[in-house]
Amino acid sequence: MHPSIASITRRFVLSALAGLASIGLATSASCAWNAHAGEASARWFVGGKIRAGEESELLVESLLEKDGFVLALGSRAELQELARAHAAVEVDLRGAWAVPGLIDAHGHVEALGAALEQVDLVGARSEAELAERVRVAARATPPGEWIEGRGWDQNLWEDKRFPTHAALSAAVPDHPVLLSRVDGHAALANRLALRAAGLDGVLTGAKPIAGGEVLLDSQGRATGVLVDAAVELVRARMPAPGRATRARRILAAQEQLLSCGLVGVHDMGLEPEQVAAWRELDAAGRVELRVVGYLWGNGELGEAERAATLAPEAPRGNFVLRGMKLMVDGALGSRGAALLEDYHDHPGHRGLVLLDEAGLQARLERCIEWSLQPAVHAIGDRANRMVLDAIERLQAKSPKLAALRPRIEHAQIVAPRDWPRFATLAVTPSMQPTHLTSDMPWAAERLGAERLRGAYAWLDLAPDLRTLAFGSDFPVESPDPIAGIASARTRRVARGAEAFEPKKALDGRQALLAFTRGAARAGFDEARHGRLVKGLRCDMTLLDLDPVECDPARLAEARVLGVVLAGRLRRAP
Repeated sequence: MHPSIASITRRFVLSALAGLASIGLATSASCAWNAHAGEASARWFVGGKIRAGEESELLVESLLEKDGFVLALGSRAELQELARAHAAVEVDLRGAWAVPGLIDAHGHVEALGAALEQVDLVGARSEAELAERVRVAARATPPGEWIEGRGWDQNLWEDKRFPTHAALSAAVPDHPVLLSRVDGHAALANRLALRAAGLDGVLTGAKPIAGGEVLLDSQGRATGVLVDAAVELVRARMPAPGRATRARRILAAQEQLLSCGLVGVHDMGLEPEQVAAWRELDAAGRVELRVVGYLWGNGELGEAERAATLAPEAPRGNFVLRGMKLMVDGALGSRGAALLEDYHDHPGHRGLVLLDEAGLQARLERCIEWSLQPAVHAIGDRANRMVLDAIERLQAKSPKLAALRPRIEHAQIVAPRDWPRFATLAVTPSMQPTHLTSDMPWAAERLGAERLRGAYAWLDLAPDLRTLAFGSDFPVESPDPIAGIASARTRRVARGAEAFEPKKALDGRQALLAFTRGAARAGFDEARHGRLVKGLRCDMTLLDLDPVECDPARLAEARVLGVVLAGRLRRAP
């Protein structure tokens, strides 16, 4: 079951505040830090245990930082004279575990901020509960205004069929409503929203929607459920967020991500307006995370998109536009993932292809032309093969593609004979461990036991673990990286549950590597952060336990005690 975004927010804000106080970094008693460390050019972190992130798993007790970069690591005795020579302010970690700053290699920052403002539908146990949550929210919304929500999952209901709009339309008759499914690849619209999009009549015989589907009832009318590209028919009728709204949502999401212990994110599928918002905030010094952006590439790549790639980044800023996000198929939960064979629970249906071979190749060629790293969403085994085939064909024509480090995002269901192709073609698998734990209760229904063996194969796709990048796909999942480490180490839905292919679980070192060095490398940032070594940024995540050697069961109670960004502690909000 997915925890609600609201509960995630409360959990991590409270744990971060409590943790910072416990190590003396957020209290008035920590006078040295509050009075001097903020302005100091050098800081000496002592009194904790610091994992440097090297393959040797160097574990040290002190780290010296100068002007935001790691200067030296070692024992307190080894660094004492050097710290004195640089007039470093001493910062006592008081027993905290420090690891290289955790990075989420796949998320949607503005969408997380928007989710914090929308109706929270995560965990709703029925259509009736879903409708009731929206009805309550509608009481505080002027009639006629759009209402959005996110997070419903019919797999949690006693009747696992997709909902219809009937209960929602009856509960909320005076507002157009659009409610995104938990995976973001399907949505439920009420009658007014369907009417706004011209979908309220008999649609039998209507022209098919490329890459999408409007589900119909026996009379040929829209049930209210829209899949993938069909969602845009309704979304296009909604008022676009203004600049101030975008900035507010980005900054609200940033607070949550920092409180989770993240120091960096890869923000996927950005429209030119979102790129402009990031750059404006960065120029104003308001971006604290290291953000690697990926332009949305499935739509028209026109003048606005090209201009976004040419505009300069803020000098010494934290935002960089690095690549292009493409999407080949939908999601497994909404049966939109493109499969080689029929869905086990839906004979005759093999999912949706959102970009055909010609469209995919054209956009990969555009990535080469614009020097953008391709990051291609592919969940089903057919979609993954399509992407690997396209990359193989194009690499034979242009060696520039390999230099761009192409990525496949999610790579959840991959046919075993395609596993070695990731390494052969130097394709980075960018994966989300919590997708396994969220999908396991119903994945076998979609795929069948035999095909499920090709799923969530982290080690099989990345035998060289330095090429494996982990993230969460927030707000589809919780942005909590500790939950991701726990999923990678256990491959269990919950404590005591049977693990899925437990021999493929990662150890603590491997899981941490994918959320640090592997994620940094995936965004061409390995020369900036991802490890704690001399010359790299002093970015750290502070925890109350060792995520590498602790019993994986303890990770559920782990507390984030704070983050250090370029040597400066980021207090919790």
